[in-house]
Amino acid sequence: MIVLAASGDTWGIPGPTFLRLYLVAAAVVVALAVLHRVRLATEGGHAAADPLGPQQVAYLNGGPALAVHAALGGLRGSGAIGVRPDRRLTTVGAAPTGLTPLDSAIHWAAHQHSRVRDLGQNERVVTALDQLRTGLEERGLLVSPTRRATARRWARLLAALLVLGVVRLFAGLANGRPVGYLLLTLVGVLVAVLLLWRVPQTSRAGRAALRDLRNRHTHLAPASAPAYATYGAAGAAMGVALYGTASLWAIDPGFAEQAEIQRQAIASSGWSSGSGSSSSGSSCGGGSSCGGGSSCGGGSSCGGGGGCGG
Repeated sequence: MIVLAASGDTWGIPGPTFLRLYLVAAAVVVALAVLHRVRLATEGGHAAADPLGPQQVAYLNGGPALAVHAALGGLRGSGAIGVRPDRRLTTVGAAPTGLTPLDSAIHWAAHQHSRVRDLGQNERVVTALDQLRTGLEERGLLVSPTRRATARRWARLLAALLVLGVVRLFAGLANGRPVGYLLLTLVGVLVAVLLLWRVPQTSRAGRAALRDLRNRHTHLAPASAPAYATYGAAGAAMGVALYGTASLWAIDPGFAEQAEIQRQAIASSGWSSGSGSSSSGSSCGGGSSCGGGSSCGGGSSCGGGGGCGG
């Protein structure tokens, strides 16, 4: 049945007609966004090709801050660094062999008596962290900022549709037309925009690698009271990488307290906000949740009422 525009229809488009077109447009954008998000999460990733080091694991699990803390745990576990009474780092003896670029940068910063909280602004540390991130992106374990920005374009397009719907809503109100179903649809679209804006930094391969490492290193969890002296510096660093700075406090509470390292555990059921990986499933699922907005498609049944879409 063809609905002809009445003289009082907002923008000359009957409410049910606008609502149907609006729902179709929103559903198409959400579907494409979810498809792109799934492809983004599954592209690349070859974690098994080369074992991940503790600092790589830490960056995946908690971002640059946790990578720095994992390096501190390894250096402290090897007896290479300490902390002075003024809460500044210091070196203890010669630098151990086999240091990573991040280890070397932090060891140098400790030689310069930097504070832990200032390491994130240290030029050498920042350069080493950038190298760490780039390596993880090349392996497909982290999603690059460019690819994340591309994924957000769909959220921006959906936001533009949201603005259009809001304008239609107010125009319909001003025209004295019923807008109840349009309002419900806009709520669903708003939820979808918020969820799609959250693009995970960690790819599916990266999350799988973290799960596997946790399963293989449950003995390093602070709750297991691990004997870090037995596992050495690498074990100490991996404990911090997988389970947060709570492990660093377990390794050496005196050092952690004097260095002003905040005690923070990372739940085994998810990832830290720094990695953004916890938002992966919810982001994609969030797109489909807009189906809740699409369920307002029942609004088209109000065609008999004439104008539920403003």
